[in-house]
Amino acid sequence: MSIPFDLWGQRGWASVEVAGESHYATHIRELFGKDLKPSGSEIVVTAQLVPDPQNRHDRNAVGVWVGNKQLGHLPRDEAARYVPVLASLTAQGWLPQVSARVWGTEWSDYEERRASFRGSVRLDLAEPHMLVPVNLPPSGQHRLLPTGAAIQVTGEEKHLDALAPLLRPEGECWAYVSLHEMVEQTARTSRTVVEVRVDGSRVGQLTPKMSGELLPAIRHLAQGDVTTTARAIIKGNRIKSEVVLYVARAHELPDTWLGPAAPAAPAQMQAHAPDFVPQVSPTSAVRPHGPIPPAPSGIRFVVPANWPQPPAGWAPPPGWRPDPSWPAAPEGWQWWIPVWE
Repeated sequence: MSIPFDLWGQRGWASVEVAGESHYATHIRELFGKDLKPSGSEIVVTAQLVPDPQNRHDRNAVGVWVGNKQLGHLPRDEAARYVPVLASLTAQGWLPQVSARVWGTEWSDYEERRASFRGSVRLDLAEPHMLVPVNLPPSGQHRLLPTGAAIQVTGEEKHLDALAPLLRPEGECWAYVSLHEMVEQTARTSRTVVEVRVDGSRVGQLTPKMSGELLPAIRHLAQGDVTTTARAIIKGNRIKSEVVLYVARAHELPDTWLGPAAPAAPAQMQAHAPDFVPQVSPTSAVRPHGPIPPAPSGIRFVVPANWPQPPAGWAPPPGWRPDPSWPAAPEGWQWWIPVWE
């Protein structure tokens, strides 16, 4: 069973045209149901990109699907650029998917013949080298903050040795970063900021103002021993690099992402609880790499704590959907985690 994988780099606008829609007009029309307006309607759906190496017309063909309905395929030139990345993902058991805008219109001629339908599909698809992060997320419990506006990281010039292995010939790439609360000591005082790490190594920090935008979320997750992670673009070369986060601010996070509120601690515990923040010098040396763990022996399906827990080893069959009466899963929930047995 393939695991859905949301391709990175989606920015909210669909600019890649899908080819061959006229051959799949019936499938496209079915997506609208009864909501198709005579003047035309547009809907947003999640589309899967499936390589089709057995296609007799083009061995690089990539089909565009929504569920079990094909809507078209990538244009031949585009398919040749994208198929190496997409085929690599599917070979590893992933199902690449992106947001798609589907437009359709239907009309009847004056002689009241059968209605004619015309539809088009556009994909929110980044450049091939920006579809997949260059590194893995942290191995422990973590939550990925939703995508948001850009936040510039500072101090990257002090950590080029940690960034250089991630740089690509195209000059940019997506990467997982982890965010950590730290106290920065200055000559006269101290201040709390957010430290940014890649694969456990420090690559910079946020300004005090920008740190304040994310610290409430970092502290919220830290209460459950969960590491905060985010998407970042790393640009540059071995002599000059920069890191930019694309992340939602704490006040923009929906309640569904935050999850159920934690019960308040007893008064006597609150009075004696230490307000501990690790003391980290901004000029500390990069930590050495730890041991590389073996490849996971499998993956496990994980549901939110406020859902009925499935039997051990259970995985959802194709087409399975949660009971509508269950609470919505937090945004960005990690449905599958690797296991070592």
